Amino acid sequence: MNTFISFFMSIWFAAMSLLGIPFNAPDLEKTELNPAVATEENIALFKKIYETETEWIASLQLENGAIPMTKAENGELRMNPYFADFAALALLDNAEKYADNTVKYMDWHFEHLNTAEEDFNGLDGTIYDYVITVKNGKIEKEVISDPDNADSYDTTDSYAATFLTVVYKYFRQTGDSDYLVAHAKDLKRITDVIFSNLQDGLTYAKPNHRVKYLMDNCEVYEGAVAAAGIFEEIVLCGKSEYASLRDDCNELISTVKENINTKLWSFVGGYYRPGIAAYVSVPTKIFSWNLYYPQATSQLFPIICGVIEPETKRAQQLYGKFCDSFEWERFNYPDDFYWGANVYAAAVMNDLDRVVTYMTEYSTLMENHSWPLYNMDSARTSMAAYIMLQRAEAI
Repeated sequence: MNTFISFFMSIWFAAMSLLGIPFNAPDLEKTELNPAVATEENIALFKKIYETETEWIASLQLENGAIPMTKAENGELRMNPYFADFAALALLDNAEKYADNTVKYMDWHFEHLNTAEEDFNGLDGTIYDYVITVKNGKIEKEVISDPDNADSYDTTDSYAATFLTVVYKYFRQTGDSDYLVAHAKDLKRITDVIFSNLQDGLTYAKPNHRVKYLMDNCEVYEGAVAAAGIFEEIVLCGKSEYASLRDDCNELISTVKENINTKLWSFVGGYYRPGIAAYVSVPTKIFSWNLYYPQATSQLFPIICGVIEPETKRAQQLYGKFCDSFEWERFNYPDDFYWGANVYAAAVMNDLDRVVTYMTEYSTLMENHSWPLYNMDSARTSMAAYIMLQRAEAI
């Protein structure tokens, strides 16, 4: 869509909202959800997904700790730190087996942080995407994905937030406070990136793209929870100089949550705006439940990231409307990817039927783990299986 049309439609939609005219307002009837049942068949399915996917994700990891999106013995591999964060989160569900893999990945991440001088936007503590060339499974070359432009990351707010979530989950799973203390300075650099993007209670994606996205801010909320926990532990370990940052992170948790539920929430129609412009708070896209990404899919992120609880009326309405709009569990949506975020949301919502349907289909489709499956979708699906196994008390 060209800039003029996009701007015109944004203004038109804002005007309709002010006049109280909903744009494709969803049905707000409460959706009944199915409880999880620990049958042998379901447990076997969940275990298969959980074990197969974590094993595949671990197999992606290269000798330097990077977890690229896909696997190849020869050629170029895309290393996106945001996607790799989810791979690490999935591995941490089985920390007893894969904690060392996660440490290797976190070490890679810390080693690739940009200084302010290296970063395209002059931010210290960011990280770029990389392209890694392998030959016979061994690294030959690792370069920034777009060295001519150097703006080689999709966001700075989410990249920081999801990595903090990884580090905190690692600590909770292992109790390794020494790792947090050893990397306290770098963890502060990464946390400061989030605060650098913060404007009027929400973060914009990056300094050269000042749109406040729903998905990003939900991840920032989760990252703020993680950062508060990280720096609480660092302070408890004797590093009192991080107490003020811990307090700032605790304040950020409530600030971002409040603004997601006010500035991004549309009372007319009952949905979250997928994004607003940084300075004028005008929606950047027209919302419709018929538009899959980012409009409809973004509605799951407040549920996924804990901004709203699954048992609340709002969560049930949003999830129910999403399921009414797309038969996602049978992969009937206008996208080639697996969208593991969908089944993860279903697991959080305790929607057994759709989780089982999705995972049954997935088990066939992903047999060879070939593209368009990539590390994050595999990770989200594995994490959904783990949630269901926990519910069944089978793990």
